[in-house]
Amino acid sequence: MKSLLFVFLSLLAAAPARADVFGGFTQFATQGNLKPFARDLADLLGSGTFQSGRPLGFSGFDAGGRAGVQFSPDKNDAILRNHGVHAFWLPWAQAEIGMPKGIDGFIRGVSDQGFTIAGGGLRYGFRNASDKPWEPQLLLVGVAHSVVHQYFSATHAGGSLVYSMGTAFFTPYLGAGFDHMRLVARSASAADAALNGAAANTFESRFTAGMRLRPWTFVYINAAYILAHGNSGAEAGLGVRF
Repeated sequence: MKSLLFVFLSLLAAAPARADVFGGFTQFATQGNLKPFARDLADLLGSGTFQSGRPLGFSGFDAGGRAGVQFSPDKNDAILRNHGVHAFWLPWAQAEIGMPKGIDGFIRGVSDQGFTIAGGGLRYGFRNASDKPWEPQLLLVGVAHSVVHQYFSATHAGGSLVYSMGTAFFTPYLGAGFDHMRLVARSASAADAALNGAAANTFESRFTAGMRLRPWTFVYINAAYILAHGNSGAEAGLGVRF
């Protein structure tokens, strides 16, 4: 159990050594293609905010690693496509705590691919936390992020409604929500000398279908398929939960 978690978190720690897939911004960004680029980045930021519809419960604790991947850039995202990017992903570390009244709080962050992301959010369980087999659970999730890159900055906000039911070993879950993104260029590019200061705002839907497994009492693994603004992706996580 400990070795499995250690391997996953070690991979997260090694992530900053990867190539900057967003490095094409200074070559290919224009005011006309900022929106599809912002949508693709929002897809990653909105990933991994839940792995069931059950709240932690008062004094509960969860810590682990998360990752979100999009299988290909938006068809209009010339910044990533012209840079030769195909599938792209982001990892991050996340810590969560259960509070009274069915509320959970969480923080998350990573420094990766040339930028720093810090974020967090709240979750509210509409039903009392329960581990009874096939007991329906319903959760409301809100999350926000701040993104700082050498060539752009961004803010992200998202929300989801999550439903799940299952057993102590496996829990299928479904989620539906949105991602809102505001991205601001902080420099000119080779393709657009007037790009500095240009901004793009997006608001897109997100749908999630996944499964959480608990091979050990306090350890879980989750994976899910994501459909965000019409593009396919996935998310995964590994953590300890008390």
